Order: sequence, then structure tokens, then C-alpha cells
Amino acid sequence: MSFRETCRRRASAACAGLLMLVAGAQAGAQAPAVAAHKNWVTSLAFSPDGAMLATVGGQTLLYRPGDVKLWDVATGAERATLTGHETVVWGCAFSPNGSLLATSGYNGEVRLWDLATYQPKTAWPAHNNWVLCVAFSPDGQVLATASEDASVKLWDLSTDPPQQKAVLQGHTGTVNTVQFSPDGQTLATASSDKTLAIWNAADGAQVRKLEGHADSVLCATFVLGGSQLASGSADRSIRLWDVANGTELCTLGTHNNWVSCVRVSPSGRLLASGGHDRTVRLWDLDSRQQVSEISGLKGTVWSVAFSPDGQKLAVGTHSDAVRLYRAVQAWVDLYPPPAPEAQPAEGQAASQ
Repeated sequence: MSFRETCRRRASAACAGLLMLVAGAQAGAQAPAVAAHKNWVTSLAFSPDGAMLATVGGQTLLYRPGDVKLWDVATGAERATLTGHETVVWGCAFSPNGSLLATSGYNGEVRLWDLATYQPKTAWPAHNNWVLCVAFSPDGQVLATASEDASVKLWDLSTDPPQQKAVLQGHTGTVNTVQFSPDGQTLATASSDKTLAIWNAADGAQVRKLEGHADSVLCATFVLGGSQLASGSADRSIRLWDVANGTELCTLGTHNNWVSCVRVSPSGRLLASGGHDRTVRLWDLDSRQQVSEISGLKGTVWSVAFSPDGQKLAVGTHSDAVRLYRAVQAWVDLYPPPAPEAQPAEGQAASQ
């Protein structure tokens, strides 16, 4: 049974979305609720400057108009609702310069939005099936799209509409996640065929396959500067991999149900994971230990994202509540980047 069919069986027309901006390591550090989505929040992303939060979703996985909303992070107020998707929206990503938002729909359509005007820039049928994830290259010149058709496509954004420049083929199941490495040289994908893969971004060739999960791999993110990859699976585990040789380093930890999303903090030392057990867990990548947990959420956690300054964590869920929580205190990154080593004073080294 495909991931989509599983989602359909779990879907309910009465379900709504819960969006939370959480401060501190406790779920209680929240501000009063304000109106948000009336539907699932399937994906979310902060703008590069941290001023806006994009959230997407829909009522169910049926052919009904999807949601794309932009929020002011400082006030929690809605900036804009972007309309046009005819079906539920599953993926979203800001361009590196913050001028564009890419969104992807259940019907295979991908859209680019001009954030100066909040108007559509272009739209095209990227795949013949559900597009679950979109990702910009670090230079903003290429968009990667991952689909239930088991492929990833790379699109040249210098043309309008974007032209296909490569197709990444090799998975035998839905590709649930695609992400560029920080240097833009490679991509990582996670698939329902129980594997991950590393690809050459220049020509789309598969570099290596990562095997070890016992069930669908639903999410992945580069960590530690791109030298490692963290993945989450329907087998309930979070695993770390060596990107250079494809070996599994360890099982970082587990949830009590499917792990649906993983994201790393800007410092690169804290990993957030969310799952169908309705929790968000925080992991120290240095000690490889869980350091905190946000529990008591009312629905499956579909997406998590750190703000660019690392001081907020956004959580999107499938829930029976319609709320937006704003942080009242700054999220303090528990593990900031190490301080640079002190350099000897001029002439000190020579005298020793």
C-alpha cells in the first residue's frame, strides 16, 4: 500500500490543521491562539530573513482547493493567502533570496509565487502524480521536485516556464523528500522503497544508495555541514548516515509511531523530529541523545522548521484544532555553534 493510500485511509473531512510556533523546550511556552488553517498543515517554511512563515495544506487528500498562507512571524498576523492550487498542497520552499515561494500540489502541479506582489509567477505540470516536496538549490537557479511517480526532476529556473534539465531515476517507490546539500553539489532523497540515495546535482546521476531502514523512509535532512544525513522512517527510527561512503552510523533514536519529518537547527547541532505519535523530539547531534520532547499535540506532526536565527521552531500538524501559537519568549538554541579557538597573541607562539 502506497503512502498516499495510507494517508487517504487516515484522512477525515472534519480534520483541521494546527500550526504552532514554540518557544523554549517546553510545549507550554506559547502565546494565545489566533485563527489559522481550517485544514491540515502539511508543510511549512521560514523565509530566509525569518520575517515570514509559509504554511500549506488542504482539507483532505481529495480534489479540493489547497491552502497556501503567509504569516508575519513577529505578530502572528496573516500577510496573504495565495490561491490557485486546485488540490491539496504538500510541499513549499522559499528561494534563497526570499523573492519566490515554490509550492507543489496533489495533482502534479508546481507553482512559483512572486513574494513582492503575492501573485503567481508561473505554474506547470511537473509530474503526472503527487509532488510531495520541492527544494531550491543554494544558488536559487534550480528547483528539485519529488513525486509519487518514483522520480525527482530538476528544473532550470532561468526560463519561464522552467525547463526540465534532469530526471533522477532509481527509486522504486514514492520519493517523499529531496534536499540539496549545503554546497549544492549533491542531493539526497528518501523513498517509500525503504532506501535513501545521494545524487550528483550536475547531471542527476546516482552516486550511492543508503539501505538499512525496515520501512518507508519519509524524511531526510543534511546535518553537520552536509557530511552526514539524518533520516526518519515508518519503522519509527531516526538514523544517521555517512554521506561520503553511504554507511549507517547509528540509530539516533525512535518515536512511538512513524517519523514524518526531521530538520536541523541553524547551528547544525540540534535535530528536531516529528511523528505520528503526536510528539516533537529534540536531539543533540554531538552526544546523539534526546534532550527534550514536546508532547500533547492533537494530531500527527507533518512538518517542523527552525527559524533562520534558531530561536523559534514551527510545527505543523493534522489536528482537530484551528490555532496559531506565537512564541512569547525566544527559542534558545540549546547547542549554539562552538566558540572559535583562542589564537595566541602576536609573538606568543614564537616565544614558546
